[in-house]
Amino acid sequence: MRRPMVRALTALAAVLLVRCAGWRRANLSATAPIPPRQQVQVWQGGTSRLVHAAVVRGDTLYAVPFTQAPSCDSCRVTIPLSQVDSTRLGNLERAGLLVVVVPILALLGLGVAFAIGYGAD
Repeated sequence: MRRPMVRALTALAAVLLVRCAGWRRANLSATAPIPPRQQVQVWQGGTSRLVHAAVVRGDTLYAVPFTQAPSCDSCRVTIPLSQVDSTRLGNLERAGLLVVVVPILALLGLGVAFAIGYGAD
């Protein structure tokens, strides 16, 4: 009885971690404005860079590293779009929150499942 419950809770936690992180592939263009606080993951040659305050002008992406304030003009980086492999829009904090909250909820669920299982004996 306990093994199916453990498997179900493990599967639920995995699905939540994968589906709720909120990252989605995006093709950036000058015609689609990006909100200043929107996090953009820029992939170049197998490495990624997390930025925000991103603006596309012509064939260049102008953005600020995520660790800096969006208003930091001296921090702004320029990335030629020809050097960008792909981009994703998302929210890094939401994924971090899920990495902490989901396992705690799963452990609480396991505790309840075991308490109910031992109470039935």
